[in-house]
Amino acid sequence: MFIPFSRILSDNHHCEGRVDLSRMSLRRLRNAIHNNEVTFPAQVPTFACQSRSEIQWRLVDLYFVRSWSCSRLAERYGMTMERARQIVANWVQRAIVLGYLQEVPPLASAPAVATGANQVTNFLEVPGGMLPAGLIEPLVQTAAASNGP
Repeated sequence: MFIPFSRILSDNHHCEGRVDLSRMSLRRLRNAIHNNEVTFPAQVPTFACQSRSEIQWRLVDLYFVRSWSCSRLAERYGMTMERARQIVANWVQRAIVLGYLQEVPPLASAPAVATGANQVTNFLEVPGGMLPAGLIEPLVQTAAASNGP
């Protein structure tokens, strides 16, 4: 069975090893966020240039963080399911353009940089720059220890 290359790209939403977030379905994007494959802002921004800006952050938070369905959002906020999906999708497009949603590269593919004395440090791209991967693990361990018994 012959499958055109363009269809393979659109089915997998990858282009040169990068995920095309703008072509990803909302459900797949939600799964990627839950699996830490895509960043998601701790505080959901509101984009005033979009319609229903007073409730858009609530719709987005309930959809992506709490896993509400679009039909449940529509029922809650008195709109059609299509309108709820449209508001969430429009927010996603704007968030991608502004950098709120980004692909998280696997740790193995983080760029390695020689730091002197024959040491190689892996760096992870974070909003605002690069962060040495070695700094993240102690922070996570410290946070886990402070939340202990």
